[in-house]
Amino acid sequence: MVGWVGWLVGGFKMPLPSTCSMEFASMPEHFVEDAMELLTFASRIPKALDGVLLDDFMNFIIMFMASPQFIKNPYLRAKMVEVLNCWMPRRSGSSVTASLFEGHQLSLEYLVRNLLKLYVDIEFTGSHTQFYDKFNIRHNIAELLEYLWQVPSHRNAWRQIAKEEEKGVYLNFLNFLINDSIYLLDESLNKILEHKELEAEMSNTAEWERRPAQERQERTRLFQSQENIIRIDMKLANEDVTMLAFTSEQITAPFLLPEMVERVASMLNYFLLQLVGPQRKSLCLKDPEKYEFHPKQLLKQIVHIYVHLARGDIENIFPAAISKDGRSYNEQLFSAAADVLRRIHEDGRIIQEFVELGAKAKVAASEAMDAEATLGEIPDEFLDPIQYTLMKDPVILPSSRITIDRPVIQRHLLSDSTDPFNRSHLTADMLIADDELKARIDEFIKSQQLKKHSEGLSMQSTKDTIQTAAGDMLID
Repeated sequence: MVGWVGWLVGGFKMPLPSTCSMEFASMPEHFVEDAMELLTFASRIPKALDGVLLDDFMNFIIMFMASPQFIKNPYLRAKMVEVLNCWMPRRSGSSVTASLFEGHQLSLEYLVRNLLKLYVDIEFTGSHTQFYDKFNIRHNIAELLEYLWQVPSHRNAWRQIAKEEEKGVYLNFLNFLINDSIYLLDESLNKILEHKELEAEMSNTAEWERRPAQERQERTRLFQSQENIIRIDMKLANEDVTMLAFTSEQITAPFLLPEMVERVASMLNYFLLQLVGPQRKSLCLKDPEKYEFHPKQLLKQIVHIYVHLARGDIENIFPAAISKDGRSYNEQLFSAAADVLRRIHEDGRIIQEFVELGAKAKVAASEAMDAEATLGEIPDEFLDPIQYTLMKDPVILPSSRITIDRPVIQRHLLSDSTDPFNRSHLTADMLIADDELKARIDEFIKSQQLKKHSEGLSMQSTKDTIQTAAGDMLID
């Protein structure tokens, strides 16, 4: 097997060609599957791989794990990640496998990039179970990425990828990471509320015993099933939020892009509402550790993400994005969260920066209200057809010919490469700038601002006249 893999890898160089050769395409899929399963099995046996040269296997995995044109089966590529997970030093306890990550040239150059790409690709496996499968696969990828972030050379490569591919694979990775975080945490918190209701039913012994035996069995099975679901979902949610926290400390630019910033702000506001809002007491569990639910730690991480993004917000757009969220934003949540942070002895500087961000968001909310009042009634043709907000950068969709705000459609394209109005294929480079409409929108804003300014001067002049007249009367 070692010789076969060495021969195969020797025929390729990175980056791989865009098309798969006939020789490679003719290779039975089970060759790769058997090799990965054998490596996984052997890696779990202490010292079983001592003395075995694994470099060719590492080359093979790195080359093909993110190459669907060569290995189409996403579950087969996911098996490669399982092998790498077994080789992580904290699991293998071997210096041999550690060198595969920290001193292997192909690993240092391509491993993070290909893991990020696979994280994105795995969103659609083609299976009817793809929605649930992706969480297990991404869990393995996330564990690897968290380890690699701690290795300086890999962390540098990660930062470089984020800078070079800000609008490409990295933004897609970030989009799906946020999607998963929202879904998993939302599911976990909702399940906790349902679980508490079941717990209350079962604790009322007299009422519980009066129920039919079959109903009690069904409710008990549901209770146990929910325990497992909450534990798994919460563990995955914690993992995703942790990754958002440690990456946002050094990589902020992608979070603050026009198509991403409002979505990130809405996510953070929603988590803040759940953790320190009016319903927070309903999330109390008798044994939260049993369910992987650590609300204080989760709150600290959410606040750290707020602060990290505020530090990188050179153009000062983050406070406005926070306050623009009509679903979850509430200025009082920032002071409530700060009170909790003080009680759990969080770093005073973090608390201060978080409170200052809350104050900026409050000012931004007030300014947005003033701007809305200034604009008055906005013509329908200037409104985005999805968000119903004033378009700032209108673009025409080439197939449906619908005009939409660029950040709105770009946000949609991160998850779905189709025109939302007719499902035809669409990519960001196909968008057509509507310069004529943008000029009319800019002119409308300018005229409304001048009108408001003139009205203000007129009102001030009238006020001054009345005050002067009143003064004259008093003198007479």
